[in-house]
This record gives sequence, C-alpha cells and structure tokens, in this order.
Amino acid sequence: MKKLAVAISAAVVLSAQPAFADFYIGAKAGKSWLDDACTSMTPNCDDEANHFGGFVGYDFLDYLGLELGYDDLGKHTVDGVNDDRVSAWTLAPKFTYHINDLWGIYAKVGGAYADFGGENDWSYLGAAGVELKPHQKVAVRLEYQTLTDISNDYVRAEGNSATLGVLYKFGASEPAVVAPPPEPEQLPEPEPEVQTMKHQTAKMGEETFALNSAQLTEAAQSDLDKLAAFLNKYPQSNVELVGHTDSSGSDEYNQQLSEKRANAVADALVERGISEDRISARGVGESELEYDESTPEGRKKNRFVEIIVPEFEYQVEE
Repeated sequence: MKKLAVAISAAVVLSAQPAFADFYIGAKAGKSWLDDACTSMTPNCDDEANHFGGFVGYDFLDYLGLELGYDDLGKHTVDGVNDDRVSAWTLAPKFTYHINDLWGIYAKVGGAYADFGGENDWSYLGAAGVELKPHQKVAVRLEYQTLTDISNDYVRAEGNSATLGVLYKFGASEPAVVAPPPEPEQLPEPEPEVQTMKHQTAKMGEETFALNSAQLTEAAQSDLDKLAAFLNKYPQSNVELVGHTDSSGSDEYNQQLSEKRANAVADALVERGISEDRISARGVGESELEYDESTPEGRKKNRFVEIIVPEFEYQVEE
C-alpha cells in the first residue's frame, strides 16, 4: 500500500500546480484485452472488456510533459481472477512531436502500479498516440497503451488498450494577436531648394561675323557652345538676342543686318538643342549706339549681338 500512496501523492502534487495553460485534465474510453492471461486450464476465459480512464498532465515544454493516469481495464475472468476488476495507476513522461498547429503524435514510457484481481504489481508502461487540437483549450487523442507485466500467482499477463480520449487545458486562451509593427512614418519629402538666377547680359562682338555679313565665324563657335551649355543646364531660362550695327550705311540696311545677325545666333542655338520657344531675336540697327562713331574703334565696338538672360528661378540639385 505504500507504493499506492506514492502514486496518489504524485497525483496530488500535479493537481496542486497553478492553473496555467500547461495544466490539463482528461478522460478516455475504449477496449482492453489481456495477453497471456488465460491458459488451457482456464474455464470460461474472458480476457476482453471495456476500458475507462482518466488522467492529469502538465507540459513543461512544448514537446515534454508529465502525465498521471488511472486505468480501469474492466472485469476479467482469467487465471487467478474470477470476474474481478483489473486497474492501474500510471505515471510517465510524454514526448510530443507537433506535425503542425492542428496535429501531433506522442509517446509515453513510464511505470504503472496495477491491481490484478486484488493482487498488486509494478509494471512498465508504453503508449503511443495521435492528438488533434481543434481548439486552443481542447484536444482529442487516439491512443494505444500496454502494461508489460501484470502478474499474480498463476500467470504473467500483458494489459493492452485502445482508447479515444478528450482533454481540457486550464487557463489556455486564444493566442494573442500581435499587431503588425507600425509602418514607418512617411516623412514629407523636403521641398527642393529654389534659387534665383539674376538678370545677365553679355556681348558677342565684331569678331562674331564677317564684315557686312551675318555669317558666323569660326571664332564665334566656342562662345555659342558655352551659351548653349548654360541654357541646357538651366531649362527654366530664356534668352533674348538683340543685334546692333554702327552708323555706316543706310538705316534700312543696318536694321536688316542687325536682324539677320540676331537670327543667325538664334539658329545656331537651335542647332545645339535649345528650343525655339525659349529664344527671341530682334535687331535695332544703329538706333542704340553705345560708342563714339567718330573713330574706327568706336564704330567697331558698336557691331555686336547682345545676349540677355532675364532673371529666373531654378531648383538646386541634391
């Protein structure tokens, strides 16, 4: 009876555990049979019966627990037992492999203390089963169990059972829903820095054209390349071209020549990729003389095309 007291004490210890999600209790029912419990001398041998049982358990880890059970193998008539009940207390670690969140398989290897028709005996325990968990708190299991050594003065039998069980987990709750991490705050893109290019002027002098001609010289090509590069770099800009002449010749001739020279520069810029919409060209002839016409040097300086880039705003590149 001391051995039985030890088993009951273990049950009390398990029952005293806090009601965490790891603690569970369950019941099972099925069929049991005793192997090697009957001999040729056994009259009216009855080694099969209905099986009922209960169990409590505690899962220390996701795959490891400890389970205490009581098995009522039913009434049997075998050698040394006449229509008497066979039962056992069992204690075994339970090893579980989770196939997925719904299904798992498990095995138990431990010991049992059996009552075989009024005689007590220790036995090894082995069990295997599959477990279905349709709910966080409830599981259903199908189990095969064997007690390897149930003995009396007449036979050494093996107690087997196949049962369907259900268990309930205390304190278990639905898994906490973890909120997804907040999306990083979308900071507004910084406004591009805007600067203002001030009004600019330049001159393409008398060396830009041949005498009395609107034909651009080779010397003018470098200045035209630089002007086109500036306009391409700042597509917000526009350019005004104003042709000037000295007072030699008639007013009408000088007006036409100044217009032709301004248009020649405009055409050269278009050839370099500048849109016509950004270019304006006009001539003023001899109407806006800047230098003294009484000397050849002064007349020479009055022959030019004025380059005017009005003030504009542009975005500073990062």
